[in-house]
Amino acid sequence: MQPPFFSAIKDSRRVLIAGMGGGFDVFCGLPLYFALRSEGMEVTLCNLSFTSFSPLAPHPLAPALTEVTPEFRVSEGAYFPEYYLSCWLGSQGEIPRVFALSKTGVQPLLAAYRALAEHLSLDTIILVDGGTDALMRGDEVDLGTPHEDAVSLCAVNELLHERPELKTYMVSLGFGIDHFHGVSHWNVLEATAELTRAGAYLGSFSLTPEQKPVQLYRAACEAVFRQMPRHVSIVNSSILSAVDGQYGDYHATGRTHGSELWINPLMAQYWCYELGPVARRLQYREALMDTLTMSEVDQVIRTHRESVNIRPHHALPL
Repeated sequence: MQPPFFSAIKDSRRVLIAGMGGGFDVFCGLPLYFALRSEGMEVTLCNLSFTSFSPLAPHPLAPALTEVTPEFRVSEGAYFPEYYLSCWLGSQGEIPRVFALSKTGVQPLLAAYRALAEHLSLDTIILVDGGTDALMRGDEVDLGTPHEDAVSLCAVNELLHERPELKTYMVSLGFGIDHFHGVSHWNVLEATAELTRAGAYLGSFSLTPEQKPVQLYRAACEAVFRQMPRHVSIVNSSILSAVDGQYGDYHATGRTHGSELWINPLMAQYWCYELGPVARRLQYREALMDTLTMSEVDQVIRTHRESVNIRPHHALPL
C-alpha cells in the first residue's frame, strides 16, 4: 500500500529537490529532503529565487545558477529564504547544499539545470510546487501564478530529453492554498484524473505531526520566519497549520488578516506525478521554449490566453 512515488525513487542515489515556483517553494520539499536523507540518499536543495543574487556570487556555476552559502553577506531582514535555509541547515550539523536559480526564461534556466545536473551527477530531479497551480494547463478561468512553475516544468522536461536516464517528478503540497489566487481545485482534481489515466499519477500521502521529517520541516520554517518576520510564508504557515489539525478560517500569520482562509487536512498532503506528462499538458509549452526573460514568458502566456477559449469555472461539488 506504499504510494508508487516511493517505489519509483527507491533506487535513486543523487537527488535534487527544487522549488519550482520561487519564494518559499523549496521549503515545501523539506519533509522529503529529510526523509530521503534518512534513507541514505544524497539530496541537494535548489530554488527558483526571487532574490537578485549575482552581486553576492561573483563565480556562479552558470549565469542563472549559484550555490548559496552561510558565508554570503546579507542585510538583516533581507528577502533571501535560500540563504537563511542554508544557515539553518549548517546550524543543525548538516552540510548545507542549497542552490538558487535566477528568474529567467526557459533557455537560461535549462542551462542552469544542465550545469547543476552535471555538477552533482544527478540521477533524479523532483520539482516541488507550494500549492497546486503548476497543474493548470492554460485554458482554465484562472491560472494562479503560472510563470515560474511553467518555466521550471519546461526546462526540466527538456533536460529529460537530453538525459533520458534522469528520473523526473513533480510533487505539490498545499491543496486549497491557491484558492487565494482564484484557482479552482475542480481543475486540480481534473488534472490529477487525466494524469491517472496516463499512468503518471504516483499517489498521495499526508504529513503528520509525529513524523521526524515534518518536525524538522517545522523547525526550519520557524527559524527562517524569525529571520524574515515581514515575509512569513503564507503557503508554508498554512501547511503547518493543517499539519497541526487547524481548520477553516485560521490565520497563523498577520499577512493573511482580512482574507478568508480554508485550512484543511488536504493542505498537508503531497500529490506526486511523473514530470514529463505534467509538462506535456501545458498548452503553451512549445511557445515558451525559446524564451530568455520573464517578460517574454509573460507575453507568451498573455498571447495564449487571448487565443484559446477559456473554459467555464467549476467549483468543487462538495
